[in-house]
Amino acid sequence: MDLNEADVTPGARQVIGRVLLNGTEVPFSSFYVDSNSFYSADTFSATFPLTGMPEPMNTVRWWSQQTAIEVTISVGLIDQASVNWKTLIIGGVDKPIVSMSRFEVTVDGRDYTSKLIDTKTSEKFSNYTTSQVANMLAARHGLTPVVTPTTTSVGAITKFDHTHINDERSEWDLISYFAGMDGFQTYVVGNELHYEPALDPATTDQYLIRWVQPGALAYPMCNTTEGLDVERDLTLAKGVTVSVRSWKGGKAYTETYPNSSAKGIAPGNATPKRQVYSVVRSGLDRQAAQQLAQKLHKQITDHEMRIGCSLPGDNILMPNTIIRVEGTNSDFDQLYYADSVRRSLSFEGGYTMSVTAKNHNPNSMVLP
Repeated sequence: MDLNEADVTPGARQVIGRVLLNGTEVPFSSFYVDSNSFYSADTFSATFPLTGMPEPMNTVRWWSQQTAIEVTISVGLIDQASVNWKTLIIGGVDKPIVSMSRFEVTVDGRDYTSKLIDTKTSEKFSNYTTSQVANMLAARHGLTPVVTPTTTSVGAITKFDHTHINDERSEWDLISYFAGMDGFQTYVVGNELHYEPALDPATTDQYLIRWVQPGALAYPMCNTTEGLDVERDLTLAKGVTVSVRSWKGGKAYTETYPNSSAKGIAPGNATPKRQVYSVVRSGLDRQAAQQLAQKLHKQITDHEMRIGCSLPGDNILMPNTIIRVEGTNSDFDQLYYADSVRRSLSFEGGYTMSVTAKNHNPNSMVLP
């Protein structure tokens, strides 16, 4: 099922925005929200007219004294039938900037993924499952856990992957590592920490981008505002190694494909070093690990493609939305996973969004 209509009937729509600072609605000039792939925090920036703010936010003194500011940004799309409100981001301000000459305030910040990114840990969690760790980390940071139970033991991971688990790292790196091992995706939406199975393209609804070749009309058409850019990295296609690490029955395995291609450059050899993709999956024997390495290698080298486009803003397309491109009559007609969706709302530019995506799930790999 498609989440959107590629053939849009012309008609007016009304877009309204809402920005809250510490729970208080304030006037704004513009904002953008950048929703990123699962391994990083979503970011935002918003600009306010200083003199139009409610007291005491309309003073430079107030901004000079704040140590924590929460921002909530929402967009409503109004048609004749209803209002479709969507909260795009809830997060904390990292940096307020007061422009004295323009009487403006701009705030930059991140969503609450930042709470886990900014917290380092060397805790072992040996007696817990990966989903129990997700619940614990959510509770520590005041987040609501939306967690699918797992049976994967962190202690078993520690036994066979000592380096990755025992190094000090951020809590977000740790839970993302567990998600990659479980075949899960983890992300923060509002005040919720999600830890759940990765998207299944066979059953997940898709967002359609349709390109229409010149025909009845002398020019092509697309449900985008600035066309559609497609690209393929031929250099990557020639130089990729996939390494799969797993353990089963008390034995650990590392299978690499191609088997001899993870080496560096020998003296006098002009062949470039290959890019190594490292994947962790539990419960595979040696043969299954090798088969997975071959499968992923073929997916990457045969089909590593990207798209980029700008569209009228909507409240549907998110990084956990699968995009389907059709109509180019080429190998670019396939499924893509968004790694960035950037929405902007301003009086001058209206409500727009831009997206970049690639046809390999960014949550399915752990890069070395």
